[in-house]
Amino acid sequence: MYICSSCDKEFVKWQGQCESCGEWNCIEEIKIKDNKKSNTLRLVKDTKPIKLSSVKVKDNIRFSSNFSEIDRVLGGGFVLGSSIVIGGEPGIGKSTLALQLARLAKDDFKFMYFSGEESQKQIKLRASRIGIDSENLMLSEDNTLEIIKSQIRELAPSFVIIDSIHTIKSNEISSSAGSISQVTNCSNELSDLSRELNFTIILVGHITKEGVIAGPKVLEHLVDTILYFEKIDNGNLRVLRTSKNRFGATDEIGVFNMTDKGLEEIIDTTSLFTSNQDKSPAGSVISSTHEGTRPILIEVQSLVSKPTQSFGKRYSTGIDLSRINLIVAILEKYCDLKLSDKDIFISLAKGIRVKDISNDLAVAVSIYSSFKDMSVMNNSVFIGELGLSGDVKKIDNIEKRIKEISRLGFKYCIVPKNSKDDIQTKFNKIKILEIEHIKEIEKFFN
Repeated sequence: MYICSSCDKEFVKWQGQCESCGEWNCIEEIKIKDNKKSNTLRLVKDTKPIKLSSVKVKDNIRFSSNFSEIDRVLGGGFVLGSSIVIGGEPGIGKSTLALQLARLAKDDFKFMYFSGEESQKQIKLRASRIGIDSENLMLSEDNTLEIIKSQIRELAPSFVIIDSIHTIKSNEISSSAGSISQVTNCSNELSDLSRELNFTIILVGHITKEGVIAGPKVLEHLVDTILYFEKIDNGNLRVLRTSKNRFGATDEIGVFNMTDKGLEEIIDTTSLFTSNQDKSPAGSVISSTHEGTRPILIEVQSLVSKPTQSFGKRYSTGIDLSRINLIVAILEKYCDLKLSDKDIFISLAKGIRVKDISNDLAVAVSIYSSFKDMSVMNNSVFIGELGLSGDVKKIDNIEKRIKEISRLGFKYCIVPKNSKDDIQTKFNKIKILEIEHIKEIEKFFN
């Protein structure tokens, strides 16, 4: 059987282009292992129904990673028997993050690290650099699935790292390591083993040029959690995001700083993604986005300029371009701005990426500010979602956002009309101003 690595469409024979997604040279042969005997046994064992009330869950099914940022992303820590994939660009720190988790290794907590990319000596050097040294940390260079499973059964670890899943090969499949069939089979068998023996497993994975986990999409269904490790600001800041989590929310982020001693977590991220400046220049506006359970202040920067060609273009870093196009259309219709013949550049300071649509108002004010070459009121923050009619809609977690904005010393917070009804706390150090329609934004400029 042949399968498309992009969309998982199945074919009976190889062809150059996938008829489903249109991608070229993405169809690979996949070997299906004949395992009728074990499947029959599993069917007899696993399909016996039981009452939900009779299922017993241990109180200590979760355990901490010793990193509050990782615990936040996972929804409270690791879950015994769970399988997790961590993906990211080469050199971003995936292996360092995985190795730092070896601090969990204690007398009653065995930790196994299987490396298919580094030798044991290389891992030892990196472990010494970041201060990892434990008698309960076991290293292995084996990248054969059958040997890995045998060693896990023999040593009975509580935590296993596979670095990386794309280097693991099963002898029962003829294709090379990293192929669709190998990644699918190895991930499936290791995930099943983790549930059977009740240990936590992390599979370190490569990503494609599109920024998603390399390999078949079925991998996303085989594991319990998928995490992405990203670099921001082209510097030492790292963000850990979750795109799937069976045991928690999928909108949390963890923020770290890469140092020569490894990764250090950044607990207070509220003002991390804004510039330090007393007066905002034209085109610069502060907003408050909500990532999971925490409010984070971000700085939206816009530049509206003459086009380099006969027509204007829009560029965006950190915010979805389709959302930018919608906001530009709203500004053109209701604020009498001619933006179709302008180049518009949108960027978030420090290179962070957000999806929260409560930043719509800040983006609109930022574009308006750059177009008019006027700066907004000093020490002000704009929060609100824009409707297609130009109205500013109410948002969630407004009180939590304002509390952080006030703590950081801002004087004004511009929010959607009637938002004060959702605020129970009395704020004395910050003035809350309301806006009902995008036409009203000019009154918030100097």
